[in-house]
Amino acid sequence: MAKHDPQARRQAIIEAAADLIAEVGPGKLTHRLVAARADVPLGSTTAYFTSIDDLRQAALAFHVEDIDRTLKQIGDEFVVDPAGAPDRLVDYLFDYLSDQRSVASAAALNSTATFDPQVRELARRWTDGMIEALAEHIGHDNALAVAIISDGACVHAAIRGAPVSKADLQRAFAPFLNHPEDN
Repeated sequence: MAKHDPQARRQAIIEAAADLIAEVGPGKLTHRLVAARADVPLGSTTAYFTSIDDLRQAALAFHVEDIDRTLKQIGDEFVVDPAGAPDRLVDYLFDYLSDQRSVASAAALNSTATFDPQVRELARRWTDGMIEALAEHIGHDNALAVAIISDGACVHAAIRGAPVSKADLQRAFAPFLNHPEDN
């Protein structure tokens, strides 16, 4: 990071906060921890983010950007290869659920959103984005079911420390992906 690049420094602070949220949880995030992780002076974190809530929200938004990219890939898969898309969806979700950092970040996002209305909009992007990515291909109701099952699979992975198997994901999704509603 260039010493005099304010955007790079701000981004380093956000990424450090996102990593820490996945490691220690959103409630234990402090400016001091973030400054140490980002290798910046403590004053830098407070200069860019006057409150820890602002910093936490920016870090959670950073996580949501990863989710948005994954959702775009999922939607694109149904356009490129409709027959193979259900298997790719299971692959994407299984890979996501196998990454403990992603699962911890998602759990932090959802738990924070439960009590912080400002973060709820970010948390809703997963479900809304999943529905948007899939509805055109499998119908709204089926897309909603897939999104809800995905949410449950994420909670399962967070609590158990391991994802549900690919075979179990395929069985859970099969009624919704193999029999699309009439659009």
